[in-house]
Parts: sequence; C-alpha cells; structure tokens
Amino acid sequence: MNHTGLFWIAFLFLLPRATSAQENVPELRERTDTAQVCPAYVKWGVPALLVTYGVAARFNETPLRRFDKYVGKKVDEHIHRRYSVDDYLQYAPAVFAFGLDFVPGVDSRHNLRDRTLLLASSYVITGAVVTSMKGTISVWRPNRSADNSFPSGHTAVAFTGAHLLYKEYKDRSPWIGVGGYVAAAATGVLRVVNKRHWVSDVAAGAGIGILSVEAAYLMLPVWHRLLGIGDGGECMAFLPSVNTNGVGIGWIYVF
Repeated sequence: MNHTGLFWIAFLFLLPRATSAQENVPELRERTDTAQVCPAYVKWGVPALLVTYGVAARFNETPLRRFDKYVGKKVDEHIHRRYSVDDYLQYAPAVFAFGLDFVPGVDSRHNLRDRTLLLASSYVITGAVVTSMKGTISVWRPNRSADNSFPSGHTAVAFTGAHLLYKEYKDRSPWIGVGGYVAAAATGVLRVVNKRHWVSDVAAGAGIGILSVEAAYLMLPVWHRLLGIGDGGECMAFLPSVNTNGVGIGWIYVF
C-alpha cells in the first residue's frame, strides 16, 4: 500500500473520533453551537461540489471541459502579460489570520496555539490531497509546461488560509473573511491568467482548501488529547509535512 493510501486510512480513522471528542468538550461544543451560521450540508456540500466540478471537467468533451478550453483560448487572445503576485498572494489570508492579533479589539475564535495547530493540520491535509491527486490525475497545464495541472495547489493554499480566517473572525465581522476569500479568488484567477491552470483546476483547489480546514477543526480536540493540552504544561510534537513540492517533518511546540 502506498503512502497516499495510508494517509487516507489514518484520516478516516481519526475523523469520526474527532467529531466525538469535540462533542465531549463543553467549551468547544458551546462555541460551535453559538457560531453556527449555516447547515452542515452547506458547509461541506459547497466545497465538495467545487471538487466534483473539477473532477467532472477531466472527462473529454464535456461542457465543463469545453468551458476550460474556451477560457484558455480567450486568455491567449486578450492577455499577453504574466504576473507573479499569485506566488505571494496565496499566503495573504493565513498571514492576516495571525496578523490581526496586533489589532486592538479584534479577537479570534481560538488562541494563538490552537490557530497554529489548526493551520498546520489544514496545510498537511491540503498538501497530502493536492499531491496525491497531482500524482494520479495527469492533466497538462495550459502552457504545456507539465502534466500536473490538476488541482491548483496555489488556489488550495489560498482558500485554506481564507477559510481559516473566516472561521476565526466571523463572529467579529464576516467582512474579514470576505477579504480573505477575495484574495484567494484573485489567486485562482491569476493562475488561469498566467496559463498555469484551467478553471476546473482552480475550482477543485478551492474546494480542497475549504474541506481541509473543516476537517482540521474537527480534529482539534484529538490534538488536544495527543499533546496533553489543558494541564498547563508544555510539550512538543513532530508532524509529517506534505506539500506540492515534497514531504518533510514539521515541529510544533505547544506552550
């Protein structure tokens, strides 16, 4: 069995236990109940539809695939300049998720420690899913530079940060999250403009990023138990790190 299969087995094993653990933590249950703004089928269904859209466009001569080619043709005809800002813009929402700590009166849903755990978990899930799909679904980029176009890693990273930003600050102001989504959407648009991705790649990347954050929130109580958080002590943990460029090991120090 390959590493991708092992990852999904571990993920499916932990996810139901994460949900159960969250229900057993009164503070987290109260926050979830009071902060609920949409039904679960919307929260999970919308990003799942985005991923489904991307996968469906992989079939030849479907309307979705033709739309990919139509947009690519229009980009060739009308846009001749390439931009590099998307390489940096993808991280902007995540930076704001932590940078707002320095703004007086703007409080996040979780403290710095938990936000770090959430972001690290989200990125690990996003990286694992994007890397596995790029390795198994061969799609040539619009500029023919490589056959790993699907899904868009930049867009997935951008929407991971944007959705975390929204969930952490939606009780303070939903417009904070909207700003993050705008930056993430702009990242996706630039990937198409730069002929690095098709529209369907971007849609799937957005869905993956959002789903990864939702899964990370469900798993937060599991990390609390594994790291012994709650007794006032300090501890550290090493986590596998997976991204679009490779694999590695991440270090987390809990204080």
